[in-house]
Amino acid sequence: MRRYLLLALGSIFVVVADQLTKIWAVSALSLSPPGGLPEDASHILSRVQVVFDGWFNFKLAGNKGAAWGLFRTLPESWRVPFFVIIGLVAIGVIVTLYRRAHGQRLLRWALTLILGGAVGNLIDRVRLGFVVDFIDWYYGEAHWPTFNIADVAISVGVGLLVVDMIVQGRSAADAADDPAKATD
Repeated sequence: MRRYLLLALGSIFVVVADQLTKIWAVSALSLSPPGGLPEDASHILSRVQVVFDGWFNFKLAGNKGAAWGLFRTLPESWRVPFFVIIGLVAIGVIVTLYRRAHGQRLLRWALTLILGGAVGNLIDRVRLGFVVDFIDWYYGEAHWPTFNIADVAISVGVGLLVVDMIVQGRSAADAADDPAKATD
C-alpha cells in the first residue's frame, strides 16, 4: 500500500491545485451573473488580467473538447459521456502502469502528474460539461490554446514519460551491450 502513497498524495495535490486555481479564475475573471458559469462554454464572458504584457494573460474560457478543442463539436449527449468514459479508462491504465513501474521513479512521477491532471479535468467535465481554462499565452496574434493547471500537469507528465523512455531505452541498450550489467 505504501507504494501507492506518491500516486495518491501527488495526484490529490494536483487536483486540489487545479480546482483551487479554477475557482479563483471563475471568481476573479468571470463577467457572468453571480452564481457561476453559463451552461454553454461558448458563452463565458471574461475580463482579461494582464500578467506580462505582450505574452501572458489570465482569461477565462470553457473547453468543451479535448486538447486544442478536439471533439468539441460532438453532440452534448455523446461528448460528456465519451470524455467521462475515456477519463475513467485512462485512470485505470495509469494505475495499472504505476503498479508495474517497479523501481522506475521517473515513470511513477510522470503517471502521478498525468493522473492528477486527468482527474482535475474530469471533475470539470462531470460538473460543468466543459473544462475551465484560464492561462492565455500568446505573441502578437499567435495564441497558444488557453489551458489550466491540470493541462500543465498532464504535459509535464508526458514530458517525463518521454524522458523515462529515453533513459530506459539507453539502460536496455547498455545492458544488451554488456551482459554483466544486466539485472532483473
